[in-house]
Amino acid sequence: MTADPVSPLIVVATHHKTGTVWMQQLFLEICSEQGLEFFQGDQDALPARAHVFLQEHSRVDFSALPRPYRGIHLIRDPRDVLISGAHYHRRSSEAWLHVRRLRFYGLTYQEAIRTCRSLADAVAFEMRHSGGHTIREMLSWSYSNPLMYEVKYEDLVDDAGMARLVEIFSFLGYPQDVLAELMTIARRVSIFHDGVDCLGHARDGRARQWTQVFDRRLKDLFLKRFDDALIRLGYEQNHDW
Repeated sequence: MTADPVSPLIVVATHHKTGTVWMQQLFLEICSEQGLEFFQGDQDALPARAHVFLQEHSRVDFSALPRPYRGIHLIRDPRDVLISGAHYHRRSSEAWLHVRRLRFYGLTYQEAIRTCRSLADAVAFEMRHSGGHTIREMLSWSYSNPLMYEVKYEDLVDDAGMARLVEIFSFLGYPQDVLAELMTIARRVSIFHDGVDCLGHARDGRARQWTQVFDRRLKDLFLKRFDDALIRLGYEQNHDW
């Protein structure tokens, strides 16, 4: 496979704490092996020659893409997004976490979340700030685009045989004769084995962590702030969770 300016652009749309680093490593490796160009960032800076465009907040204007595309969009259970963010934002060195903010009375985001006395309090903090923004991003996405393969993070984590990835690669237009090579790459950079992060980024990638954290107070806070988000995103059928 070689770079071809008229081949479909592969769009990888994620959200914060929904597998962005995993997809970044996977498609970086694929592009490196195939001699293609990978781009991650804002669409305004997207090179016309790029083969893969990763947008970590799913901010994609499909009408303005430089050529025809196929893509995937990842979401994750919002409750686990909140828990993952609560842990990650207390230890990460990402620059935005260390900027002093007036809304936190001069503290940085990381300093503010570290004042939370418990994990439950940190999850509630996330609901009001970064995690809440991510949930609203997932809710505002259009899920009816036939050129985008919709996949839940949990389905990929639990897909030990990687059958879902084979389906995704085929949907994206990779020819059959390179699928074996792509799966070799996927196994090499697989982010989790038995729930353990192999890329050194995530604390815990297992699904349904929320069952060990959410109590009645957190559930009530979640429903008050996000109402039927879990139902709309396909994680619950009602509020009896």
